[in-house]
Amino acid sequence: MNHHPILSPSDSGMIFEFSHFNYDAHAGIWKKENIIAHPFIKLNIFIEGSFSVFCDGTLHQPIYGDICFFPPMKMHYGQVKEPMHIQYYQLDIDRHVFTSIPEGTALLERLIRETNQKDSFLRPNPQEKERVIGLCREIEESIRNRAPYLAYAKIIELLSFLDLLYQNASHSTGIAYSLRTAQAIRYIEDHYAEPLPLSQMATHLGISVSFLSRIFKKELGITLHEYLNQYRILKSLEFLKQQSVTESGYLCGFCDTSHFISVFKQYMKTTPMQYKNLHCCHDE
Repeated sequence: MNHHPILSPSDSGMIFEFSHFNYDAHAGIWKKENIIAHPFIKLNIFIEGSFSVFCDGTLHQPIYGDICFFPPMKMHYGQVKEPMHIQYYQLDIDRHVFTSIPEGTALLERLIRETNQKDSFLRPNPQEKERVIGLCREIEESIRNRAPYLAYAKIIELLSFLDLLYQNASHSTGIAYSLRTAQAIRYIEDHYAEPLPLSQMATHLGISVSFLSRIFKKELGITLHEYLNQYRILKSLEFLKQQSVTESGYLCGFCDTSHFISVFKQYMKTTPMQYKNLHCCHDE
């Protein structure tokens, strides 16, 4: 597994790292307990392996050359169903790291906007895939040759090309769910702020709790209760920008503040107050 940290020219301490992951993965190495939601941007270019990535209510099964661009705090997680070799490139970037580059911040903000409005995942055509992967190889080679500024320039070239791809995106890597699973996801999105027993959801959909639970777990890899908790925590990140911890928990469906804090820590690895102090008080 190769990991290549790159410091920005400003030496500001902002996150700016390029990695090439190339290793043998065990089945289940990515689990629901390892929900990912970082305050920085994450870009992945997939090379090898068969696995699933869940994001925004959509299950993706990326193949060679697929791209995903996760804006800050985009909640997602992956799952490997059987032992296999995994390979992909990853770039982690602070959204303000390009402030010294003309139009650099605008470029990142545009990518964030595009992927929030459309889909984080993209499946380019064969020629576009080879250009993207070729740029990743050039970045890695520049780092290996101790030429960080050349790597930095190649990263800007890569992001500029991705900006064009996402603006002109016509297809993603998402796969369709069964009708009942799609209905359950939509029901959670509409009623997450309310007490939401599974029996109420199943009755609304006209099926049994056991059947709904079974197909949901089969298609998403997690239970309905787990998905509901994930969705509530995702919504709480927005509420925390303007509301207190107690009010944020209440607005996203937690009647008990201590329960909200416990679930938040499970997924975010920090408390709501710590998250609020670190990420919400300095939003522009």
